Amino acid sequence: MGASSFNFQETQKFTQWWLWLIILAPIILTGLKIVSSIMVVFSGYIPDDSGNNSMMWIANRIPLSKIVFVLLYLLTILFLAIAKLKVVVSDTIKIRHLMFFKKVISLSDIVEATAINYDFVGYGIRKTKKYGTVFNVKGKEGISLTLKNGKKYLIGTQRSQEFLKSISKNS
Repeated sequence: MGASSFNFQETQKFTQWWLWLIILAPIILTGLKIVSSIMVVFSGYIPDDSGNNSMMWIANRIPLSKIVFVLLYLLTILFLAIAKLKVVVSDTIKIRHLMFFKKVISLSDIVEATAINYDFVGYGIRKTKKYGTVFNVKGKEGISLTLKNGKKYLIGTQRSQEFLKSISKNS
């Protein structure tokens, strides 16, 4: 099989609505506060119903910590937007996670491969006693692998049966 030939490929991204809601809510609230502060500073605008005569004082003192917080949050959003779990099966299983982490597992090293529904183990790359090293960005479905050397891996997938067939077909 050629180097560019593969039997299975899946790319998953962080698409859970609740995760994005948790991440975006503080940004939106902080952004609204910053916009209102900028409006006060540069235009002298004070909302009629604010009842706050000290808004100018507050607007002139946006702490650096809030600016840093917003920038870090924006970087987190950017990171989650481009972060993904990519799995390619050919004569090996290639796992690329979070742009920079790559794991290659030779199919000849696999003793057992099973499609499973698992308990929530978190997102990202995790080490667990039950499943070994877990690669997951969404869902509770995956392929559990046991290698000849005793190491265990769990790879989250939305297409477990197709993934399992591609492993069986190539081993």
